[in-house]
Amino acid sequence: MALAPDVTELAFAIGAGPLLVATSRTADYPPAALGLPRVSPDDVEAVVARSPDLVLATTAGNDPRVVDRLRGLGIAVCTFDVTSLARLVDAVSLAGRVMGREQAAAALAADLSTRIAAAGRRAATLSRRPALYVVWWEPLIVAAPGTFHDDLLRLAGLDGTAPRVAGRYPRVDPEVLLDTRLAIVVAPDEPDVRATFTAVSTRPVAGRIRSGATRVIWLPADAVSRPGPRLVDALELLVAAREAAP
Repeated sequence: MALAPDVTELAFAIGAGPLLVATSRTADYPPAALGLPRVSPDDVEAVVARSPDLVLATTAGNDPRVVDRLRGLGIAVCTFDVTSLARLVDAVSLAGRVMGREQAAAALAADLSTRIAAAGRRAATLSRRPALYVVWWEPLIVAAPGTFHDDLLRLAGLDGTAPRVAGRYPRVDPEVLLDTRLAIVVAPDEPDVRATFTAVSTRPVAGRIRSGATRVIWLPADAVSRPGPRLVDALELLVAAREAAP
């Protein structure tokens, strides 16, 4: 059983999708995942009722108290903590071991590693620029060091400017958007995030964005928001966007 969209995607990517007895309500990729029974990740009773041999969870989206309770009930839980693209590759290998798909996982891990390295080489030809990853525009929530989003910026040749002492995803003063060093803002492209951007974009704090001094790069929301295999797609798209308008 998978309790988050990213580990659901990971299971399918290594050919273990047919082993899943259920997944979280928000899991919608790959399309085959839509046919699985749904459970709320916080509903311990519903999880137990499915009698899973193994539960896949993630620190990015699951309540650790739920994980502890499941383990206390004797249910095996494998928790993935993907805070960088290198750790994504490690997560692929781990998934292969715990789900008996070592060969497929090794092939996927090798492919992802090759693509990450290639994207890094392309990014190395571009000038490094200060950047910010925006999770939400109002209030302004950004990705700080220690997150896969910050690592995404780094691999794309960007230097994250988020505060380093306020947690992984701090709420910050919108005035940071007026920082004259800030060249690029990266954000997930989804309707709700676009709506908050529209509200903020008319205000004085968005002056540099309106003038084009700070560029906004929108990336597919699911790929960039879920630390699964498609995170590498997001990296490649970010590098390509930088190459298109360096």
